[in-house]
Amino acid sequence: MSFQQLSQAIIAFDVESPSSEALSRAGMRVLAASLRSGLSADALRYHFLAEQLSEVVFHLDGLGNLTFLGPTWTSLTGLAVEDVLGQPLVEMVHPEDRPRVRALLDAIAARVQASFRLELKLLASGGPRWVELAAHSSPTGQGEVLGTLADVTERRLLQARIQQTDRLATLGMLVPGFAHDMNNPLAFMLANLDYLLSSMGDVAGSAPAGQVAEWREAVGEVREGAERLRQIIGHLRSFRSESGQGPVDVNTLLDSVGQMVSSTLRMRGRLVRDYGARALVVGSESGLRQALLNLVLHAVLSLPDGGDTEENEVRLVTREDGGGQVVIEVHDTGAGIPPEQLGQVFEPLYTPREASRPGPALSVCRDIVRSFGGSITVTSSVGRGTVFRVTLPRVS
Repeated sequence: MSFQQLSQAIIAFDVESPSSEALSRAGMRVLAASLRSGLSADALRYHFLAEQLSEVVFHLDGLGNLTFLGPTWTSLTGLAVEDVLGQPLVEMVHPEDRPRVRALLDAIAARVQASFRLELKLLASGGPRWVELAAHSSPTGQGEVLGTLADVTERRLLQARIQQTDRLATLGMLVPGFAHDMNNPLAFMLANLDYLLSSMGDVAGSAPAGQVAEWREAVGEVREGAERLRQIIGHLRSFRSESGQGPVDVNTLLDSVGQMVSSTLRMRGRLVRDYGARALVVGSESGLRQALLNLVLHAVLSLPDGGDTEENEVRLVTREDGGGQVVIEVHDTGAGIPPEQLGQVFEPLYTPREASRPGPALSVCRDIVRSFGGSITVTSSVGRGTVFRVTLPRVS
C-alpha cells in the first residue's frame, strides 16, 4: 500500500461531511484492508504524519535494519523507499562516517545512551547529501531506534562559503603589506641586474666571448623572472576594493586576469585570447576584475587536472554587438553543466555536484555585472563545455 493511499484513508476516516462521501467510501475500503492486514488506526496516523514532515522519519529494528522510511526519503536521496527497506541504515551512510554511526547505534541498542544527534554524509543517487541524523531509543526497550534525517546540505555549503569569504577577506587585508614588502627587494634586484648587464661590456676583453654571452644569458633570465614577479605583485595590489566608476579597457583587464590564473591553468590547458572589441565599458576596474576572475577561474577549474593541455582550453572573447554594447565571453572545453543545474548556476549556494569544495561565487559575478547596467547568461553542453556571456554598456 502506498503512503498516498494511507493518507487518503486517514483523511476519509476522519471526515464525515457529505461532500467527502465518495472519498470516505474509498478511504474506508483502504482503511479496512489496512486494518485487516494488521495496521491499526494509530499506525496509519503515524504513517500519515511521517508523510507530512520535511524530515525523513525512520525506524530501525534491533539489528539496525530499516523497517520504516518516510516518503521524503525519495526526494532527499533519489532512491525508492521499497528498494532500501530491510537494509542496514549504516550501509546508506558515506563510508567515512560509518564507524561513528555504527558505534552510536550500538550504544543505543545496548541502552548505554538514549539518543544522539550528528551531521554526516548520506549516499544519494546524485552524490552525497549532508544530513542531520537524530536517533532515539524506542520506548519498547527492544533495541529499536526511531529517528529523523534532515537535509542540511545548503547550510553546510553556506558555512563553507562564509569560511572561504572570511579567508579571502583576511588575505585581502594582508596582501597590500605583502606586496609592499616584496616590491622593495625586487626593485633592488632589478636595479642590480640592470647594472650587471650594462657592466659586462667592461670585462668583455678579459674573458672569452662565449663566457660573457653565458653570463649575459643567465643574468637576463634572472631579470626576466624578477620582472614577472613584479607584474604579479602589481596584479595583487590592483585587486582591491575601490569606489566610483569609469571607463575600463576589458582587454587589458582580461590580460591581467589571465596572468592571475596562469599557474592554476598550466597543468589543465591553455589560454586563448580572441579580442575583437577595442572599446571601453562602464564600470569600476576592481569590480569587473573580480567578476571576470570568478568566471575565468570557474572555466579553468572545469578542465581536468593533468589533462591534455593542448586540447583543453579557456578562450577569452571580446566583441562589439553593434548596438552600443560590448560582449565578453569566457569559453571552456570542460565537462559542461547538466541541464538540471543550469538554472541554479547564479544562485548564492551553487556548487557543482562533482566539486569537493565551493568554487568561485558566480552569484557575485551576476550582481556586479548588473550593478553596471549589464547582463550575464550561460549556455552549456555536457561533455563539450560552457560559455558565460557578459554584456556591458560601451563608453561612447
